[in-house]
Amino acid sequence: MSRPTHGLRDWLLQRISAVYLAGFLVFLITHIVLNPAPDYETWRAWFAHPLMTVASAGFVLAVLLHGWVGMRDVVLDYVRRLPLRLLLLSLIGLLLTGCGLWALRVLFVVAR
Repeated sequence: MSRPTHGLRDWLLQRISAVYLAGFLVFLITHIVLNPAPDYETWRAWFAHPLMTVASAGFVLAVLLHGWVGMRDVVLDYVRRLPLRLLLLSLIGLLLTGCGLWALRVLFVVAR
């Protein structure tokens, strides 16, 4: 039995994360074009600002959420054999978790 809002929740998560990703990328590209960093230290100082760190962490989490919902739906739609489906979902979950932890570690090392 599934809840009647299950599909709506996934749809909303995909759309909300996509809007955040698009907005952040527009902001990032605009900032880079209008204020090019002359060196690494200037770039690092910009990313070390608390608001930029939080916005970047939100970007990482939105990418992971967006990727998980999309990949999970593809696996659930096209992989019929339950053992293979569970294996693929587990591998995708582990891969996304590892990538997320790595990205957040890099982000917070820069923020020091």
